Amino acid sequence: MNEAAETPDQHTPQADFEKLTTLVSAEFQIEEALIEHNVPTYYLEQPQETKQHFLRLLKNLETANSIALLRRKNERIVLKIVPKPPVKQSNILINWILFFATIATTFITGYMLSLGLVEEGAMSNPFVGGATFTIAIMAVLGMHEMGHKLTADKKGIEATPPYFIPGPPPFLGMLGIGTFGAVIMQKSLPPNKDALFDVGANGPIVGFILAVIVSIVGLLYSPMFPIPPEGINGLPAPLIFELFAVFVVKLPTNYYILLHPVATAGWVGMVVTMLNLLPAAMLDGGHVARSLVGEKTRSVLTFLSILLLIVSGFWPMAIFVLFISMQRHPGPLDDVSRLSTSRKLLTIGLIVVFVLCSFPLFPIF
Repeated sequence: MNEAAETPDQHTPQADFEKLTTLVSAEFQIEEALIEHNVPTYYLEQPQETKQHFLRLLKNLETANSIALLRRKNERIVLKIVPKPPVKQSNILINWILFFATIATTFITGYMLSLGLVEEGAMSNPFVGGATFTIAIMAVLGMHEMGHKLTADKKGIEATPPYFIPGPPPFLGMLGIGTFGAVIMQKSLPPNKDALFDVGANGPIVGFILAVIVSIVGLLYSPMFPIPPEGINGLPAPLIFELFAVFVVKLPTNYYILLHPVATAGWVGMVVTMLNLLPAAMLDGGHVARSLVGEKTRSVLTFLSILLLIVSGFWPMAIFVLFISMQRHPGPLDDVSRLSTSRKLLTIGLIVVFVLCSFPLFPIF
């Protein structure tokens, strides 16, 4: 053992230790029970099933206001019981302020994006463009985060409502979209790798589905024009946009699409999905990777993700991922039980979504 064993003291009375031992022994076969640095610690016999037994133990520990941690240490399985950390209550007023601020900045963005359509006679009122862009992009970003939030609630993970982050509209030739996205903050750890996977995966899945719907609707309202002899400087189109151009709007050869604000919102949704699925740090894909592989492999994937962002020209995102990667991923409470087979297979679908949302070498829009 790396840690010195101690006898029960005033911090963990003998009666409490025996009560906890009874709860643990009801679910697991115990090889050794002791207190290490005032923490009730149990080394478990191997092999034995742990996933469902651990979930039941967590539920039984609620009355003691405690949680359990299951880890593998020096080829042994160790379970520790610690007091449940207090959860600080969120100030919902901040969420509402940011929400309405983002509505304002995205409306301005949608209005500005509509001016080109008005000049081409494809839209009569830029206020309509501003409103539809706001509805579309807030829906895509909001459903992405609600995918996380609802999953967290279902898995018993404390999490905040979504925080929308306002951003600058396009000005001085800069590509502003009126928002920097949205986030939720997890205040407790997921119970096991299955829950960690679900929280990480469900946001991009829900966001991608809505982004597909928004993109198709927006593209159907987007006018097409012949490519001028001098060419165009278009947005890089995700692969799925290329497929929509061929099979949905049937874009003729040597034509380009002037995106409707709703289609632009779909484009943003695809980019957000692609970036979040990178298997790096605390991104959604990072949670998925952490549930699949160990910390060392995940660190390699984080490095490769940063390299990909640099090569692709996403310098700000590369710096952001580098910054958040300095914090070690805490993992789930149960870091021993394996991820379910169905979730491993779903990883293939997530990879397909990532590829569909990624950019080809040359833009067509």
